[in-house]
Amino acid sequence: MQTRPADKQTAAAKKQKPAKQRADGPESIEVHAGIETSNGVRNITAGGGLMPVQTAPQAISGVNRDFIAKQAATSSPLALIQNLPGVNYAGADAFGQSDQSTIYIRGLDQTQFGYTYEGIPIADPTAYAPFSSEAADAENISRIDVAQGHADITTPVYNAVGGEIKQYTMDPALKAGGRFAFSEGSRKLNRDFIRLDTGEILNTGIRGFVSYSYQYNNLWTGPGINRRSHVDSKWIKEWGDGNRISFIASWTMSHYNFLDTTTYNRYINKLKDGSSGANYDQDFNESWATADSGWWNLNFGDRNSIILGLPMKFTLRHDLHLSIAPYYVNIHGWSDYGVQEGALSYFGTRPSGIPASYAQPTQLSVDDFNQHTVGVNNVLSWDTSSHNRIDAGYWYSYYDQLETSPFVALNADGSYSNAHGNYPIRTASGDILNNYHVHLISQLNSLFISDTYKMLNDRLTFSAGLKYVMTNYASTNAIPGDSYKYGRSDAQPIPQVSLSYNLTPHDQIFIDGATGFREPSGILVYGAAWSISNGALSQNHSTNLKPEYSISEEIGYRHYGLFNLSLALFNYNFVNRQLSTLEIIDGRQTSVSINAGGQTSRGVQAEIGLRPWHHFSPYMSFQYLHATIDNNLSRGTEYLATAGKTSVASPHFSGSIGLSFDDGRFFGNVEVQGVSSQYSTFINDEMIPGYFTSNMTVGYRLPNVAILKRPQIQLNFNNVTDVKYLSGVAGVSLNAKDTKGIFGTVVSGNEPTYNVGGGFAMMGTISAGF
Repeated sequence: MQTRPADKQTAAAKKQKPAKQRADGPESIEVHAGIETSNGVRNITAGGGLMPVQTAPQAISGVNRDFIAKQAATSSPLALIQNLPGVNYAGADAFGQSDQSTIYIRGLDQTQFGYTYEGIPIADPTAYAPFSSEAADAENISRIDVAQGHADITTPVYNAVGGEIKQYTMDPALKAGGRFAFSEGSRKLNRDFIRLDTGEILNTGIRGFVSYSYQYNNLWTGPGINRRSHVDSKWIKEWGDGNRISFIASWTMSHYNFLDTTTYNRYINKLKDGSSGANYDQDFNESWATADSGWWNLNFGDRNSIILGLPMKFTLRHDLHLSIAPYYVNIHGWSDYGVQEGALSYFGTRPSGIPASYAQPTQLSVDDFNQHTVGVNNVLSWDTSSHNRIDAGYWYSYYDQLETSPFVALNADGSYSNAHGNYPIRTASGDILNNYHVHLISQLNSLFISDTYKMLNDRLTFSAGLKYVMTNYASTNAIPGDSYKYGRSDAQPIPQVSLSYNLTPHDQIFIDGATGFREPSGILVYGAAWSISNGALSQNHSTNLKPEYSISEEIGYRHYGLFNLSLALFNYNFVNRQLSTLEIIDGRQTSVSINAGGQTSRGVQAEIGLRPWHHFSPYMSFQYLHATIDNNLSRGTEYLATAGKTSVASPHFSGSIGLSFDDGRFFGNVEVQGVSSQYSTFINDEMIPGYFTSNMTVGYRLPNVAILKRPQIQLNFNNVTDVKYLSGVAGVSLNAKDTKGIFGTVVSGNEPTYNVGGGFAMMGTISAGF
């Protein structure tokens, strides 16, 4: 159901000067008061920006500029939401920047949440990984909302069995100017940012901004680098009553060396021997040696992306509103891995004809991908009366992906001429040697309608809606021996219902029920991978695809004033629960979808915050989660007794506590995050310990100096106490130890893998407006 800003402000908010309601943040009210800064901080939000007002009839949390601007500018959007209830951030680096990090919300991983940027779905359409660092720089993000239960019925996503994450950028300034920031930090971190605002151009109502940032740093442990260039731009035109056209563009070019995952035993041994003073079993080596597939210079990724959106909102008449939002997303790049394949004997099932003497001890394995997505989301809103609104719409998406897997021969010193075009290894017949060569085209059509009715002087609101999603997939795999063509279609109805009641202007209760579905993830769902050494299948494409389906219910209460409280009880039931895990297939780290059967998840989440009081704003969030597997899971013909076991990556307790201070000159905050132990196997025979980490910010704002507006100095400290910990599960397993199944067969164990939490890091930033 589409939501709108609340019709009434709280009594406390009425005492302050109201601001124009956000056109792109429909669940909130923003109030302009407090301090004035050049980076958007107003110091008016409860919890120091961690608890903006929400009115949607569902559990939803968020962060805004009061919090975002005080975090490290390297922080990705996923790192920025780690303090919110139910969010567990499995960080893989020290600066919160890496897209190799992941999040879990209510025990569900990030691929089970819809992710939109200014209404544009930007998660990978096959793997559903958000790669949120490609969306916008932290300096430009105005707000991030996290709906922990379900996605809005009008949101253009179809993998949101758990909820959605919505990200918005700041609007262009009304007056010409800009902002710059320069940062230096640990691990040779260097980051430069500049933004230019045009202000209104010649009384046309058009204004825009363009920003550019560059970032470089060494990996937090082991050899390797991160390098990123990024451009954001936003232009808007507003006129009349509610008419608005926006143009959004983001471009990213990044290069990064991989942070290797580890097993629990290897990690513990590393801690015991203290090798290199690190808490990480780093498999990537700093120098080249013959037959060394772990040389860091062979294990890296390059990603290039462009995101374009043109959301438009029109008031057709006083009771009729139309939203049209076309978009285009292109992501291309490659992931390189050092491998030791030995003989290069087969191309699919066909002998390759490559002489055995040609095979080198080590090759470069390349995962080359190019994705194009074009779509449009349309919503028509009709106020049939002062108490009733109907929202109806249509979403169309076209997706084209080509993903190949060539190999490259290395020179004696480990170098190679060109990994991505001119010099891949070819068979005797001239074909490029590949494990897989998948070309996938998918189309999606979605219709939705909802009705919202208000009663009892608009204190009681009832909404009901239905979304019907139709998907079609067609793929080819140009590998000899594989089924050349593969295709499937699916259609899923997604009903939603909600009820909210305003007990007072400060208090609201709500109840909602919703459904969601998600198609299986990973490119190898739609094509097979073949071994080049023996011509056997390494990974067969799925032949019995079943989408994951969820039914969720929530009941909650909110209070807003000087003291703010949000509380929600939730329940999920899953069918064909899909888990994304990482497996090594012919040397490549590949995302694989596992069908974990049924699951039941229940719990409670809460957050408490105080609006700035004597310049202080405390905040606390908490979640209790009880998630269990509903059935026994199979390994071949055997079954393991997993029914009733605790679900993987589902800690019973998690939460954070923080305190913010800002008097207009001095500012700072500290946040502590805690997560209890969590299982990494379905049989519950291995877990990672719980942990506490903390981040801190201190800063000082100076008066205006010449053309510089409110220059400031800011220091950020991540993992202040340098805690050594495993931050989350990277690759789940059925069982870690050899286990006897229910029919008596011993099922061999397979160790899960984990992300290692980033160590201590600090960065200093000098910034100002102009």
